[in-house]
Amino acid sequence: MIPFGQYAPDQPILGSEFASIAKNVVPVTARSYGPLNDLAVFSSALTARCQGAIAGKDTTGAVHQFAGDATKLYKISSSSWSDVSGAAYNISPEEFWEFIQFGLYIIATNVNNPVQSYLLGTSATFADLSTGAPQAKHIAKVDPGFVMLGNTLAASNRVHWGAIEDPTSWPTLGTAAAAAAQSDSRDLQSGGAVQRIIGAVGGSDGMVFMETAVYRADYVGSPAVFNFHEIERGRGVDAPQSIVNVGPYALYLGVDGFMKTDGAVAVSIGHQRVDETFLADVDNDYINRVVGCLDPVSKLVFWIYPSTATGVGVCDKVIIYNHVLDRWSHAELSTEYIYPALSASYTLENLDAISGSLDALSPSLDHQAWAGGRGSFGVFDTTHKLSFFTGSPLAATIETGEFDSANQRILVQGVRPLVDGGTITSAVGYRDTPQGTPTFTTATSAGSDGVCPQRIATRHAKARVSIAAGGTWTHAQGIEALYRPEGR
Repeated sequence: MIPFGQYAPDQPILGSEFASIAKNVVPVTARSYGPLNDLAVFSSALTARCQGAIAGKDTTGAVHQFAGDATKLYKISSSSWSDVSGAAYNISPEEFWEFIQFGLYIIATNVNNPVQSYLLGTSATFADLSTGAPQAKHIAKVDPGFVMLGNTLAASNRVHWGAIEDPTSWPTLGTAAAAAAQSDSRDLQSGGAVQRIIGAVGGSDGMVFMETAVYRADYVGSPAVFNFHEIERGRGVDAPQSIVNVGPYALYLGVDGFMKTDGAVAVSIGHQRVDETFLADVDNDYINRVVGCLDPVSKLVFWIYPSTATGVGVCDKVIIYNHVLDRWSHAELSTEYIYPALSASYTLENLDAISGSLDALSPSLDHQAWAGGRGSFGVFDTTHKLSFFTGSPLAATIETGEFDSANQRILVQGVRPLVDGGTITSAVGYRDTPQGTPTFTTATSAGSDGVCPQRIATRHAKARVSIAAGGTWTHAQGIEALYRPEGR
């Protein structure tokens, strides 16, 4: 068997065991890829491109989900978004709403408007959080119980936190009230502007990502409250929304590729595998639109991004990482935003308002989206509608590394794909010299013996296996190549 190796397009293809294409699939085991389902629309549309979203629960376990675009904030009920704005908002196309949940408060920020809050079970619309809270681009809940804002109107390198265990209290800095509440601010002197704040990474209480530096934040109590220790200097983050909390780590797109940090040191997870290919493909004019999200059940991290092919900032591709298997894949899918969603629960009466037929529901009736409280990727498509990866499998393509026969020419007579279902075809990429570019034969379907017949004489060959959209399959493992030395 020739396995479908790790997706590592940065590796040379000559004699490689790596896959240069693993499209519209996800790494499911150390030896196989599985299908990536298409998006299925779940909700009505926002009025414009989604620029942020959050899902949370109240004390009864009821799910509440919010989203924002350039001018409004929304809350979903059943499958319809309602405007719950507390004011007229106006944020840049290259900025985002950032949300956190602190107790029963949903708090949202963008630098152009006062920080907004919504009290679950009480509020009908958002309202200003506090007159003392500075307008800021970034927000996080930082241990042991602070709301911390970063990149404020007053200073782009500033972090400012309110009273401990009270997100609504922002006393005047330097006063006795602020000291008693442990509220303060800090201007970080190295690294440029604050790009994102997140909480609880490794042993740290929070982390601050800058343009050219990364800091860990450690709570030490009064009077300093926090110590900030620079763990990365000269290397920071260009894509603030790429940063994802994954257990004791944070994964993110750094200036030179994909990184992982435990709060003490940052290491590459994409070097010599995907970094070079990704950085050549992403549209740097819209690097701010790269958004990362974790699905804790599947162990997958998705980063949606705009490629240079669109030229207008549409996120048309996805790069996928299984953080347990340390394996990658990729997809072609147009999206606006991705976030860790929670499904709301529905009764049969509720479902009548969504579809007149239970059989026609999308996703299907047995999907977790209807059960309530289950976590999964929430994706806004390019029509501004919330969707889930619950459609039928997308058309998939996987390539093997090249195979040959000890510097002899070979005659390839067929390929047997080792895929446990679906409608499968296969083509052979061939070239005679290392300087050549592989040319692919016409793809053929598998016969009754599972072999896709081919007949091509060459020196170097690889297989391209395609699985049609909509089929039922679970694992794609590799191929058996039928070939022999050329001649008698």
